[in-house]
Amino acid sequence: MIIQINTRNYSLKNYLREELEKDISKLNKFFTEDTVINVTINGSKNGLLKVDMTVNVRNNVLRSEVTDNNLRTAGDKAVDKIISQLKKYKDKLRRRDNSSIRFENIESAEIPGATYNIVKNKTFELSPMTPEEACFQLELLDHEFYVFQNIEDEKICVVYRRKDMDYGLIEVKL
Repeated sequence: MIIQINTRNYSLKNYLREELEKDISKLNKFFTEDTVINVTINGSKNGLLKVDMTVNVRNNVLRSEVTDNNLRTAGDKAVDKIISQLKKYKDKLRRRDNSSIRFENIESAEIPGATYNIVKNKTFELSPMTPEEACFQLELLDHEFYVFQNIEDEKICVVYRRKDMDYGLIEVKL
């Protein structure tokens, strides 16, 4: 397992790096040696630290984001979230009758009573526009996201509002 730790607006001391790597090493039993775990630590002016952890597993992304004033606590919680996502991923594979990946050490994460009930189905024509126009439409309609066709490259895209009040753009690759 390869652990890549990056920091923004935060100076990570060596002993804290070692403790964080030790916490992350709990994931060793779930991943192969060449699996890359990306960790980003963002510091803020109010003393809070945001730990983002991302792992790519067979065309799926496991991601956790934890904010805390203590790096050790945030690191532990981020690892726990990844383990929880692994449990759900394993259950998903089992439901599809696929073989498990290397998840012998993970107990099931069946959520009692969890069903996914689609209550609305909507069909509409995609409008060719720029991402900036799509952001304007998103705000105008007061939606969480907006699907459109990018006029520049004709790709199907989605714009969405992020937690930090900026916008995100998802481009569909077929």
